[in-house]
Amino acid sequence: MDKLGKILESVLARQPRTVGFIEARLRLALTAVLGGDLAGGCGSIEVRKSTLWITTSNRALAHQLRSDSEQLIRRLNEVALLRPKLRRLQVVDSRSAASWREG
Repeated sequence: MDKLGKILESVLARQPRTVGFIEARLRLALTAVLGGDLAGGCGSIEVRKSTLWITTSNRALAHQLRSDSEQLIRRLNEVALLRPKLRRLQVVDSRSAASWREG
């Protein structure tokens, strides 16, 4: 079964809509790690290479996510089982999100 999992993982990684699948998987993992209330405060999530970008309009949540970024990335990697693994977390205030999406 382990070989089949590796084959499916590589096939899935080459599919054109993989980004949506990864982000949906991360959204579920974020809910599992943070809980529904805190995860609900995260507006959008996006993966760029090995960086997870989270937008939120809640400044307290943004501060807490930045403070706990190492532990959060570690837990998300454990729960979501993504390849390649996440290495960084970038939290953005939703009011300034338009600037990093364009960049």
